[in-house]
Amino acid sequence: MFGRKKVSVQKMEDDRLLDNIHIIQTRISNRKRMINNSVDVDETTRIKMKLDQLKYQYLYLEARRRKAKAKATTNIIFGDEDTFLKQPSRAEKHW
Repeated sequence: MFGRKKVSVQKMEDDRLLDNIHIIQTRISNRKRMINNSVDVDETTRIKMKLDQLKYQYLYLEARRRKAKAKATTNIIFGDEDTFLKQPSRAEKHW
């Protein structure tokens, strides 16, 4: 009504799917960091990590099947830091 666009159910569900993917992705990176930094890791933590990886894989394939478009691009490869725009330090320039 009056030029206002209705948000489709598919778009809302795609956004929810992409939000869940992002949440699981951050949970996986946090658990990886915790596993790498700790000496003795509990078996339940490893099981939860594997379970989250399987959830991520399933949701990612579902998003690909739906051809869902992300609102913002996530940096899956490098994590939180933006290594593409970061200038190399003097030590890195040497190599």
